[in-house]
Amino acid sequence: MKGQSRWAQGVGRVGSGLILLAPLALCWPMLRHLVESRMSLHMLLEFPILLASGWLAWRSMRVRPWGAAAVRALTALDPHGWLGATATSCVAIFWMLPLALDATLMSPWMASIKYLSWWWVGGLLCHSWQRMAPELLWFFIGNLAWMSATAGMLYWDTPARLCVNYLIDDQRHTGIGLVLMSLALGVLAWRQTRRCGRTHGAVGSA
Repeated sequence: MKGQSRWAQGVGRVGSGLILLAPLALCWPMLRHLVESRMSLHMLLEFPILLASGWLAWRSMRVRPWGAAAVRALTALDPHGWLGATATSCVAIFWMLPLALDATLMSPWMASIKYLSWWWVGGLLCHSWQRMAPELLWFFIGNLAWMSATAGMLYWDTPARLCVNYLIDDQRHTGIGLVLMSLALGVLAWRQTRRCGRTHGAVGSA
C-alpha cells in the first residue's frame, strides 16, 4: 500500500508538472495547431488546462518565502474572493464568443492575451476560492454554469457556422460539451458549499 501511495504521488507530481508547463508547450506550433484545430479541444481542453496551470503556479509560489509578499498583497486586494470571481467570469464569457475564438487563430497577439488571461485568472482563483462565502460561491459557479449552458445551446442549435475556422459538426460537439460542463459546475458548487457549511458549523460549535 505504501508503494502504491508513493507511485500515485509520483504520477500526481508528473501530471501537475505537465499542466504547469502547458502554456510553454502551446508555444510549439505543431501542438498548438493540434489542439486549436478543433473547437471542442480549443474550448473544453485548452481553456481548463491554462486555468489549471495558473492555479498550480500560484499554489507553488505562495509556499515560497519570496511569494509571501504577493500573497499578502492579493489578500489585502481581494479579502473575500470577489476579484477572483469577477475576473474569472469576465475572462470566461469573453473567450466563449465566436469572434474571440476566431481572433486567436488569426492574431498572435490575441492568442497571447488568451493564454495570459486564463493563466492569470487561474492563479487569482486559487487564492480566492477558499475565501468565498457560500453565497458568493453559489453565485459565481452558478453564473459560470449559466454562461456555459447558454453558449452551449447557441453552438448546439445554430444551423450556421458561428466561427469561420470551425465546421458545423465540431461546433455542435462543443455545444454539447459546454452543456455537460455546466452540469458539472453545478455539482461542484453543491459539493463546495456543503464543505463550507460543515467548516462553518464546526467553527460555530467550537
